[in-house]
Amino acid sequence: MVLEQYDEAEQRLFYTIVMGGGGDDIHFGIYRDAKDGVRESSAATTAWMMTQLDMARPIGAGDKLLDIGSGHGGGSHALAKKYGCSVMGYNIGPGQNAQNIAKAKELGLGDLVDAVVGDINKPFPADWTNSFDGAWSCEVLCHAGDKPELFKEVARVLKPGAAFVFSDIMGADGADEKTLKGFTDRNATTVMGRPSTYLQCMKDAGLDYVTWWDGSNHLETYFRDMIKQIHTHREEMLSKGLTDKYLDNWLESLTERADTQRDHGVFAWGVFVCRKPLN
Repeated sequence: MVLEQYDEAEQRLFYTIVMGGGGDDIHFGIYRDAKDGVRESSAATTAWMMTQLDMARPIGAGDKLLDIGSGHGGGSHALAKKYGCSVMGYNIGPGQNAQNIAKAKELGLGDLVDAVVGDINKPFPADWTNSFDGAWSCEVLCHAGDKPELFKEVARVLKPGAAFVFSDIMGADGADEKTLKGFTDRNATTVMGRPSTYLQCMKDAGLDYVTWWDGSNHLETYFRDMIKQIHTHREEMLSKGLTDKYLDNWLESLTERADTQRDHGVFAWGVFVCRKPLN
């Protein structure tokens, strides 16, 4: 279902336009200015996550990072460009991976960025143990069926002292799962995580907590900006193969999502950082 949602050409087009604003940052955003739209706010999230990762464990040229659920590669490209590090994307969609690698070459980052097909619901390769100087994941862990096991896998492949930064869309602590059903049914998600869930996953995996930044107050604005993108670019998307039914379904879902967040605050979103102990 994740492949169907993200990797088919039409879906990649939709996410690039509606969440990425034409760029490769396909994730929720931080609004630093009232004039910001999806592209600017998504880029701000990427910048904030890079800052958090580098603060937890400085990143530099020669370091090797793992981008878990790398998608179109926006995070991989930003990391490689800023720090000169190499980044291995681990992502279920071969179409997304090809797009990621092609864009990296276009940006002059072809020697630093790669991507392999991989499923976060299965173990990472056995020979990756203690291999990475840092790990990154942006809006992906919601698709993990066994989140505690995934965190143990992340801990396994990190070098001692390496940090893991991730963002995710979650249910707020205390939110009724029924109120989240519209989202989980649409987004290849069985049960959404909670902030407290992820903090416990870190602890159980033997990772040290560094910080949790709560950006939930940005969610409603982002949902409504996605709606604006559909209206603004509807004809373009129709001309490239999307259907009225597909776009109308998304409009209905996003409107419900935004109204639910406004009225009940059931969604949570933000950035977490943890670190593998040195010993």
